[in-house]
Amino acid sequence: MRDLIDNIKKTVVGVLGPIILRLLCWTLRIEERPETSGKLFHEGAFGKVIMAFWHSSQLVLAYAGRGQGIQVLISQHADGEYIARVIKGMGFGVVRGSSTRGGSKAMINMVREAERGNFLAVTPDGPRGPREEVQPGVIFLAKKTGLPILPVGLGYSNCWRLPSWDGFRIPKPFSKVIIAVGEPIRVPLELGDDELEDYRRMLENTLNGLSADAEAAAAGGTTGVSS
Repeated sequence: MRDLIDNIKKTVVGVLGPIILRLLCWTLRIEERPETSGKLFHEGAFGKVIMAFWHSSQLVLAYAGRGQGIQVLISQHADGEYIARVIKGMGFGVVRGSSTRGGSKAMINMVREAERGNFLAVTPDGPRGPREEVQPGVIFLAKKTGLPILPVGLGYSNCWRLPSWDGFRIPKPFSKVIIAVGEPIRVPLELGDDELEDYRRMLENTLNGLSADAEAAAAGGTTGVSS
């Protein structure tokens, strides 16, 4: 009976989730910074990349990148199934796995998607944290694929923050959202293990800096985040 209830819940989320997300994001004022960077998900803007953003910020990006077949790494945990069903409904591809479960298979599949010419996306602090700390998997992925990492930070003028490990954020209707795009980080193919930490820390600092800038721009000098 429990399995039946779980399947019903996942089906409902998979059907209604994309509809609700579209309705919510339709009310938002979404701006990309810098404004001269062009459409974030447009191939001509940056070429093929591995887009990296914090786990708590994925909601609006699931709307911004809808319908383009971007391949997203989603954990095999139970909550990952809900996320996977929603983003599939938004037109994304899904590769299941993480640093803790299905990691090796997921890495191989992400490399294959890159070889097929697909745009990749990861949350480097997922699936279970620590919050806003980059795990080394994304650096290995960049090394294996030769794709640069495109760091992205998000800021909200007003949002709810859920009591989850990542402090997942949901923008309130009619709020302003800033998508701050950084410079691509290119990881050398010959990167040694002793240098991996340098790139891991570089990405982490960049994501935190972009997120802070985006928050300040969206809030106009205030935090704009409600609990």
